[in-house]
Amino acid sequence: MIATMIQQLMKDATLEELKENGLIGYYTQHKNANFPIDASGVPFTSAYIEATGDYWADLESDMAAEQRARVTYENLMNQTSDPDVLGPLSFLRQREVVHYNRFKELRDYYLNKFNR
Repeated sequence: MIATMIQQLMKDATLEELKENGLIGYYTQHKNANFPIDASGVPFTSAYIEATGDYWADLESDMAAEQRARVTYENLMNQTSDPDVLGPLSFLRQREVVHYNRFKELRDYYLNKFNR
């Protein structure tokens, strides 16, 4: 969703506007294509996906990932007043809250079940 929003926001940008905003390098390589990178320009890689094989560690990592995603959406929301951008970001932020709560419920259930 984020990549689509960015593409929609940039679709009518001129080359001059892209240059002024430091995006000409992205345009040079990808034009208007969705190419997942982080805010520093580092491309996505599956190396970021964590799995240890330990149920408890992976569950805690999943919970932390949901919190990091929530904070990222909040930081993006702080940078705009555009309701067409805020609406989807608000949905995504709330989705992370729900995911975190479901993971927490599962963790709490198993903590009680196994007396950990």
